[in-house]
Amino acid sequence: MKPNRAWANIDLDMLADNLRALRSLLPDKKILAVVKADAYGLGAIPISRQLEDGGIDYLGVGTSREALDLRNAGITSPVLVLGALVEPEIEMLIDQNVSVTIHSPGRIDELQDAASRVNRPLPVHLLVDTGMSRLGVSPEQAVHHACTISMQPHLRLEGIGTHLSSPSDAKEVVRQRKMFAQITGDLASRGIEPPLVHIDASVAALGDPDPHANMVRIGGALYGLASATPGTDLMHPILTLKSQIVYLRDHPPGQPIGYGGTFTTMRHCRLATLSIGYHDGFPSTMSNRGEVLVHGKRAPVVGLVTMDYTVIDVTDIEGTAVGDEVTLLGSDGSEQISIEEIARWCRIVPYEVTCLLGRRMLRHHQSALSKELELEGR
Repeated sequence: MKPNRAWANIDLDMLADNLRALRSLLPDKKILAVVKADAYGLGAIPISRQLEDGGIDYLGVGTSREALDLRNAGITSPVLVLGALVEPEIEMLIDQNVSVTIHSPGRIDELQDAASRVNRPLPVHLLVDTGMSRLGVSPEQAVHHACTISMQPHLRLEGIGTHLSSPSDAKEVVRQRKMFAQITGDLASRGIEPPLVHIDASVAALGDPDPHANMVRIGGALYGLASATPGTDLMHPILTLKSQIVYLRDHPPGQPIGYGGTFTTMRHCRLATLSIGYHDGFPSTMSNRGEVLVHGKRAPVVGLVTMDYTVIDVTDIEGTAVGDEVTLLGSDGSEQISIEEIARWCRIVPYEVTCLLGRRMLRHHQSALSKELELEGR
């Protein structure tokens, strides 16, 4: 049997290839790699180190704690906190040279006071709400607030951005971009030109990037999690999920399977138990719906996915045995299970699939260098 119940293989060399592909597609844009939520569940620190080695322009995180974790791990690339701040950590962010986002006017004085106390400049980005209706200052007041920030002695207006609410809706994208361009144009007429202007994430950036912005925020496409996005044919998934068979049993027709007997065998069946459950990140919504790969063939999930285990039907797959490797996400022979397929089964977005990966899921971050060291016994 394999030494692990379930594991994720994360290909750092493929990540580096994806970054190079992204630069070839967007040669005139700075790239902010979104590594929030532990890099979508893939491991923010090893992912960020690989991106730093590749010369990433910026790293974007969701919280102040995530930014500090990167700095504590020795990551020196520019970091921007995209989300709301935790007040006690503001001075630590200033000390660690982390840029922050201002979502509301009340933060301006608060951040100025904090930067003044430690007598250090704080680079900030102003977020304008052009249609997301979640965070950000109103478009009508954006110019006023940008001017206010520019007058603060310890704040530096490093950037201004907005967030597209419907990046696949061309009409809505045009509306939001036009509104945002009016704001940046008004600021320029007043002599205020933030060095960084950003509006597009993966879908819009790779479909039809805003010509007025000089930075894009890329997450899913960089990790190969957005294959349906235009332009991502040059980028490939960096994640493969695996588990193994820990138990095999033959059942007669009419046998209820699992909690509540939600599946009943209709024939003589051979069922295999996998050492992965919803605590590991295999969604319970895969129950009686999803499929996995065994020996290059598809095997359906039967019964309810439980906290620790999942049962599959391997009746039509010859030679299955305890210890056999099972592919949950990725390729096995000519068959492949994509993250979009899992998302459809679970009725969630693809990014949620990776964000659900639990702490018990062992993550192997692989690269040519790590494989060489392993062969050398180091």
